[in-house]
Amino acid sequence: MTDEASDVQLQAWAQALVAYARDWDETFEGRPGYFTQEFWYLLVGCMIANDNGRPMTVSAACQIMKSGSNRTREERIKRAVDDGYLLKTRAGDDGRAAIVRPTPKLEAMIRAHLQRTLRIAQAAIAPERH
Repeated sequence: MTDEASDVQLQAWAQALVAYARDWDETFEGRPGYFTQEFWYLLVGCMIANDNGRPMTVSAACQIMKSGSNRTREERIKRAVDDGYLLKTRAGDDGRAAIVRPTPKLEAMIRAHLQRTLRIAQAAIAPERH
């Protein structure tokens, strides 16, 4: 038995990944400012950190993004705050640390996106079960 996937399995997986990216774009109403790579790490990372009880600092949110200058990364955070996807608040004993948390709107959007795309991925990996 080989660990390599068949061409049919690879094609099904590729189609699932394309469906994932399209679903992300549809989740954000096709707004080009929220292309997958630009915001995925930021928005999903903030949600995971918040779910784990450790909301991200602005600095950590900037570091989790994979591209762009610091200014560009901070502008992405500002755009997400302005559009109602993230909340930026002060924290810490002295109130100097700024943290970002997902809004209930973003949490609902991403959870729905992940549920839809999980079903797509499961069907691609094990189509006989779905």
